[in-house]
Amino acid sequence: MHSWKSTSVFMVLALVLVVLQVSCTSISPTKTPSTTDTSPPEKTTSEEFTFPLSSGSDRVTKKPFWLQISPNNSPISPEKFSGFHTGTDFETFPSEQDGEVVVHTICTGPLVMKKWATGYGGVAVQKCQRNQQDVTVIYGHLKLASIEAPLESVLLSGQKLWVLGKGFSSETDNERKHLHLSIHIWPVINIRWYVNTPSELDQWLDPIKYLQ
Repeated sequence: MHSWKSTSVFMVLALVLVVLQVSCTSISPTKTPSTTDTSPPEKTTSEEFTFPLSSGSDRVTKKPFWLQISPNNSPISPEKFSGFHTGTDFETFPSEQDGEVVVHTICTGPLVMKKWATGYGGVAVQKCQRNQQDVTVIYGHLKLASIEAPLESVLLSGQKLWVLGKGFSSETDNERKHLHLSIHIWPVINIRWYVNTPSELDQWLDPIKYLQ
């Protein structure tokens, strides 16, 4: 009789422990991982590109990026080139024809080329980064003697480092006084001003979409 009572007591105690364990488990909060990230997005380290000339957007009146031209179909007369335009031309105002027109660097990065080139006259090439992508920026029709910065020196965005060449002279390879600005994907340095087919423009970027 005593043995049966002891067994019954142990069974009751065991049952109580089981009930308590289940009860504690059911009322304890369940931690679930959060699916919503409320932290602010990472800021890109690439800077915004700025216009190379004052009143920049008002100067794009003749040859934008992608324009197809030929000697028989061009906003410029006479025209000696043919193809699809690799950059954007920034024109000069009538009051600027005889004076110096200062060109600003549009981004921060090293100067990787400066020389006289057919179709440009003076040309400078700068390596920059935009949206974590390395690009080269080509500045064409410059007065070569005004490009005093040494190669590989880092140029800061907005610096006034050179001037446009004199129109219809060797400084611009006998082109009108204007700035040809183009952006090409690194690592190739390509200073072509026109290409033959639209597919060749895949390695070029529209400058106006990046300038502000």
